Amino acid sequence: MVEFPSSSNCARCGACSAAASGKMALEADNGVGAQVGDSVLVGISGPSKVVFPFVVFGLPIVFLFIGYFIGNLISEQLAIILGVAALVLGFFALRMLDRKLIKSKRFKNRITKKI
Repeated sequence: MVEFPSSSNCARCGACSAAASGKMALEADNGVGAQVGDSVLVGISGPSKVVFPFVVFGLPIVFLFIGYFIGNLISEQLAIILGVAALVLGFFALRMLDRKLIKSKRFKNRITKKI
């Protein structure tokens, strides 16, 4: 786990979370043998910058629209019910996808060097 002070870019990125210390925290593979207290350079994987925002925001909305349009074939009330149900299903699908992607080395952040 790498901790660092947040900047104005942190609000837009979403790649890390707030740590108990109040700083931002990011999980990263330590391939350079960095120790606690070392200053390091972290590389955020390219695919995660593009794929994750789309998946996090897009997948549930796609499920919502699919549910709405399927329900709308029958009635307006069913469209709303199926839309909300599909949105919830989209969040469950997102959670399962997140667990799968966390295990993938392709989307891991890496400590690239000690500074």
